[in-house]
Amino acid sequence: MKNNQAYIIFTRIPTPGKCKTRLIPTYSGQEASDLQGDLLADLLASVANLPAAGIDVFVAYSDEQDPTNFLDSLPDTVQAFAQHGENIGERMNNAMATVFAAGYQEVVLTGSDLPELTAQTIQRAFAVMKEIVIGPSADGGYYLIGAQRGVDLAPLFTAQIDWGQSTVLQSTLRAVTRHDVQFLDAQLDVDTPDDLERVKQHLDHHNQQFQYWFTEEEK
Repeated sequence: MKNNQAYIIFTRIPTPGKCKTRLIPTYSGQEASDLQGDLLADLLASVANLPAAGIDVFVAYSDEQDPTNFLDSLPDTVQAFAQHGENIGERMNNAMATVFAAGYQEVVLTGSDLPELTAQTIQRAFAVMKEIVIGPSADGGYYLIGAQRGVDLAPLFTAQIDWGQSTVLQSTLRAVTRHDVQFLDAQLDVDTPDDLERVKQHLDHHNQQFQYWFTEEEK
């Protein structure tokens, strides 16, 4: 039976030269791609029990290549669909709209490069959500966004927002002033070599693949 809440992991298919490009040339394209895959694997393992707790899990993936192998690697409990849109705002908007169209009442979306993110974070997001919930990131953007059915998604994603800049969160909040917005604690995402050094100090048992990646890089 379908649950009323849905969580979307928004990710690129791990491909050398196509993901985590800001880690290059400190790391090779293959190393950056491996990191993307390991971060996603850790996140999927962490949220594996969410469907049993009332939250269905989706993966919205970039469709830059044949997704067959990627889709075959996903757990059976995860539903997947391709992203579409001209920019990241349109793609996030369309991903959430797709899941709302399937009948869900509340939807939360995150990226996949979040070593501190756990199932508890996602459950907390649904628990505090009134209309919109946001998890701010340290770089001026956000790592999590969620909304209830009935909230107009367009201002969240199609307003004048300079995606990838430090003003993303500020611009988003200006666009949704009429809504009740709840906030989660800030978290780090991994985009640059400096980000890697910062998060390295905070890894724990749910970061098994990420820790293995670090071990391999230090050899």
